[in-house]
Amino acid sequence: MIFIRKYAILPLLLLMLSSCGGQDEVQQNPQYRIQSGHDLRMLTTSDTHYLAQKLRDLGPAFQQFLAAGDGKQLGYSKEMMEALGYDIGIRKPDVVIISGDLSNNGEAASHKELAGQLKRIEQETGTRIYVIPGNHDIRNPWARSFRGKRQYSADSVTATAFRNIYGSFGYDEALLRDEDSLSYLAAPSEELWLLMLDTAQYGDNKALGHPQLEGRISGRTLEWIADCGAKAAAAGAQLVAVMHHSLLNHSEFIQEGFTVEDHAKVTDALMKSGVRTVLSGHIHIQDISEYRHDGDRIYDIASSALSVYPHQYGLLTYSSARQTLDYSTARLGMEPWAAATGNTDPNLLGFKAYSEANFRKRSASRSYSRLAEDPAYARYPESELQEMADVVGRLNEYYFVGNASTGLAAVTATEGYRLWQSAPASATRSYVLKMASQQPKNNHDLHVQLPER
Repeated sequence: MIFIRKYAILPLLLLMLSSCGGQDEVQQNPQYRIQSGHDLRMLTTSDTHYLAQKLRDLGPAFQQFLAAGDGKQLGYSKEMMEALGYDIGIRKPDVVIISGDLSNNGEAASHKELAGQLKRIEQETGTRIYVIPGNHDIRNPWARSFRGKRQYSADSVTATAFRNIYGSFGYDEALLRDEDSLSYLAAPSEELWLLMLDTAQYGDNKALGHPQLEGRISGRTLEWIADCGAKAAAAGAQLVAVMHHSLLNHSEFIQEGFTVEDHAKVTDALMKSGVRTVLSGHIHIQDISEYRHDGDRIYDIASSALSVYPHQYGLLTYSSARQTLDYSTARLGMEPWAAATGNTDPNLLGFKAYSEANFRKRSASRSYSRLAEDPAYARYPESELQEMADVVGRLNEYYFVGNASTGLAAVTATEGYRLWQSAPASATRSYVLKMASQQPKNNHDLHVQLPER
């Protein structure tokens, strides 16, 4: 398929701010980069969890931090962003969207280094990048650097600092900005606008001593969303919403803290504003959920974390002629980037196999530790506990990739799974058996027919 893009001759104009009923109206007459009648190609990703190189060495403290984590490849943050830039240069999307948790734990140095990476990508590829914060990004008490055997507190950022650091990645060109959050409305094309929603709660992080997991949208922001919907409808533009927390439930096992609070109310507000597609992150699994009401439907596409195996991102194409959105996924091209740049690190040249093995090993290791400490499993020899733990690691791998229901036959045929079937009752056993009984579902492709405008 040949995609035709026509960019406006005039650059985007940054207009003076003017207060407008609970919102900042930035552009009264925007100069659209992509004008009516032309398709829009987007690359969407989430949870980059970027850690600045200067904040870590490869010493014991950093290695211990990695081992206790969920498989983030923090030692290769810079390389992953460079590989993403390489992919963007090849795929040539008009727009790149990052839906929160830009930094590892809100370190100011990580935000600034990442912003530099994003600016380079924009300059080298001509794409436009739009970002929103996640629950790890602002006022995070966990901001750390790693040296030798010790962790050290690092500077985090305020909401104002976040807005300033990432001003050129959405905020400065916003049509509207919400006064109650870091949400904003952007118009990368005349026909399709982005409702970038800040669902993170960071006001109480210092008192809590950790980043707040739960997400919410305030009543004032819900009113602002209605204003955005009215503005888009008046302009005949489609709206796609972007948020860090899930709009809809994506898991039987992981909901609390991951699905936005009062999600029924938020869903209703978005549907009334004409939104039919939401792009989210936070949960680190690849999953597409759907909600239907009165003949209408809305989809929530939860993207895998770019920083965690399988290092996927989404590709979204808006068709002007058909008024449709088509979504698919692709793997980060780390190996082609490493080869093209002459990198000699064997982990990067074989990144898929390296990261997959690393992810499964960490998951299985944590599961083995829990089983070995549980008195109910004391009668099992070490070899059987290892087999059972490996089953958990493999199921987690499929779950994160988005293939939880399609790669199960090989797992359920193992001796480890047979042992789980007759194992004592536990949360892990319940997880394993439920995962193994999931119905087939496509989490990698979606076709959406948008409402007429």
